[in-house]
Amino acid sequence: MTESNPNPKNFAEMVSKMAEDRVFAELVKRSGLTKKQVETLLLDVMSHRDGITLTSQQRAALRGVTKGSYTRTKQQALRNIQKALYTLILLSYLGLLRLPGYQWFFRLSEAFEEKDWETVKEYLSELGV
Repeated sequence: MTESNPNPKNFAEMVSKMAEDRVFAELVKRSGLTKKQVETLLLDVMSHRDGITLTSQQRAALRGVTKGSYTRTKQQALRNIQKALYTLILLSYLGLLRLPGYQWFFRLSEAFEEKDWETVKEYLSELGV
């Protein structure tokens, strides 16, 4: 992979689009992640696409924070995700979470992957989003 200069315009456009996305805003509000944590994770993923590799310093600059702040936010996000997964495992272990009752989650995930927006809309409306 080649190293490239960061493009703040692309990141700013992505953040602006996310701010206008009602579904995104509602999902973030109901999640265990802050908006800044989600932005950091997205930037991290974006920084390794299309043959472009950005350094931690470049990613931090795009977020307008120090490298240390960027790293802490990313670590907090990953820790929150890990805790959420362990919570699901614990609930399953205790018998409080049964797979058949949560098949919708896997179907919703597949609908996102397949960009089946009708199915996504249907499931999200059932969740009150």
